[in-house]
Amino acid sequence: MISRSMFQIDCTDVIPECGFECAKCVQEIGSSLTGMKGVGKFYTDGEGVTVEYDAETVTAEQLKDVLEGLPSFYESHFVPSIV
Repeated sequence: MISRSMFQIDCTDVIPECGFECAKCVQEIGSSLTGMKGVGKFYTDGEGVTVEYDAETVTAEQLKDVLEGLPSFYESHFVPSIV
């Protein structure tokens, strides 16, 4: 069953000047999510991402856990919440 979840991503503590427009961050989010089994596609949506995934293979909480570990190239990490 294909599901869609929207994740609000607070990146203010990570990169205050970015405003979730950093191509490097968006690229890493994309490769991290689409590399997961069950994830179809994702797209940015304002200050967050919307992910299409197979709910029988992966859960929204698992996707949130991946987002909490990003970006890998900064000491701080995103603070995602499911909308």
